[in-house]
Amino acid sequence: MESWVTITPCLQQGLKIANRIDNGKFRLLVNRICQNLQSTSNVKPFNEEEEEKLLVSLELNKEELTFLLDAVTLIYKQAAFNIVKSAEFESTLKDTCKLDEDKTLIFVNSWLSYGKGIIECLRKRSIFPTQVKDINWCLNIQSSSSTISKDASPMTLFQLDFTGEKDSKLTIEFDKKSLTDLYMNLEKIQNQLDALK
Repeated sequence: MESWVTITPCLQQGLKIANRIDNGKFRLLVNRICQNLQSTSNVKPFNEEEEEKLLVSLELNKEELTFLLDAVTLIYKQAAFNIVKSAEFESTLKDTCKLDEDKTLIFVNSWLSYGKGIIECLRKRSIFPTQVKDINWCLNIQSSSSTISKDASPMTLFQLDFTGEKDSKLTIEFDKKSLTDLYMNLEKIQNQLDALK
């Protein structure tokens, strides 16, 4: 059976660091990361000041702390994406991740407490960082000119406002045929979404 988590060199390094940390401090760290994964805000679990305190408390350097935080976060995200049962979660941490017994129990207990909330929160998040937040449109009709009589060509302009790190806009121009094609494609998507229900 294929594992739900892929052991990369960075993850392996983070897990080695996890095995060195005091169990009480590690439990608090894991719980804080799990609580953060349950929140809808997309902020880091620790701010700069808290990370400085962690460096001293856990006796780590900045790079080691980054490996540790990324490893713990990755474990829970991968478990949530794969909707892993607690028994499989535990066996993978012991066998594949090579975590010691105490750290495995800390991970598993936090998964039992926070797993459902993490899964629900990740389901609500979009995997795309940029999303359309508003659509504006206008219809332009160019009527006949002095050179061409009885020619009316309607053009529709759509302006899409995006969210993201930098709000941006995209303007798209459609003639009647391309607008009809867009509508037909949206109708197909809607039918496929309705079929999933």
